[in-house]
Amino acid sequence: MNTRYTLKNKAGTNGLGAGVWNLGPGGDPFGGPTREAIPIIDRLPLLAEAGMTFYEAHDHEVPAADADKAKKKADGLGLRCGMYTPSFFADRMFKDGGMSANDAGVRKQALENAKRAVDTTVQLGAKVMVFWNGREGFDFVLAKNGREAFKRLVEGFNAVGQYAREKYGSQVRFGLEPKPNEPRANMYLANVGEALYLISRLDKDIQDLFGVNPETAHSRIAGLDYIWDVEMCLEAGKLVHIHLNAQDGQRYDQDLPFGYTEPLKDLALCVVLQDAAYEGIVCFDVKAPRTDDPANIQDILHVSSQNLVWLWDRALEVDRSKIAELRAANRATAIAGYLAQCLYGR
Repeated sequence: MNTRYTLKNKAGTNGLGAGVWNLGPGGDPFGGPTREAIPIIDRLPLLAEAGMTFYEAHDHEVPAADADKAKKKADGLGLRCGMYTPSFFADRMFKDGGMSANDAGVRKQALENAKRAVDTTVQLGAKVMVFWNGREGFDFVLAKNGREAFKRLVEGFNAVGQYAREKYGSQVRFGLEPKPNEPRANMYLANVGEALYLISRLDKDIQDLFGVNPETAHSRIAGLDYIWDVEMCLEAGKLVHIHLNAQDGQRYDQDLPFGYTEPLKDLALCVVLQDAAYEGIVCFDVKAPRTDDPANIQDILHVSSQNLVWLWDRALEVDRSKIAELRAANRATAIAGYLAQCLYGR
């Protein structure tokens, strides 16, 4: 039995997760693969060996036809599906979006894909389905009517929510994953605030099914603070899932190992999650870099997991009364110093 990473005293579901796409062949928009692509099903043992408890997949990686095969393989490895997601960015049909596309035929297909993904989510045993509608947006002004596009998004998510409610009750929750850019110049649902606003516009009888899946790097790409983004989701009761990684400034989406670029902020994030008694799964959205050899493809998961465990343990030792005392005394700089002491001191 492989040793699984866990977080001490975590509320709710424990164990860490990662996507099958995290162990990709090393390609990027400017260059082809640097490693042989590992068949998707064969990535599951690698995730288990790397200490993961949960795996995640898109519908083009584990299509509905392969769901039983994937579940059987995962069950044998002691893995569970933590999250499933339909892809609205890979197929050229969705070149101008799915739910917000100007073409009614494309919107209809997007809805069918989403419904099928709901069924597959249940089939795989996951409790969360994430939407990253990666082509929703525009590249040229007035190419879409923005008000109409937003209404289409509301209509689309309403339809998916009603389908899930009628067929599965409250068995599946949906996480909207905001991202400010890539692959389009101007993305709809670009940040947590937009996602929460869209949820507020959904039909009242399905709003409880919808929440947010914030990703730390996506907040940083937008120049926002990911701790505040997470706190917003928590305050709204809408943090249904979370993706951890790191981002070196407002560059392209790097998917670096968690804890690499801003460890003090990552420590603070752990404090926030602990104090909120976050019960959901903690997952990584990281990417094995192009420069890593095939034999070392799991390093990205080990480094992210170990960094998280170390930071989580240190966060448990942070004296909350000390933070409250410094906050009451209006000593913000001293709070930063105390966190640094907790992180670096001996």
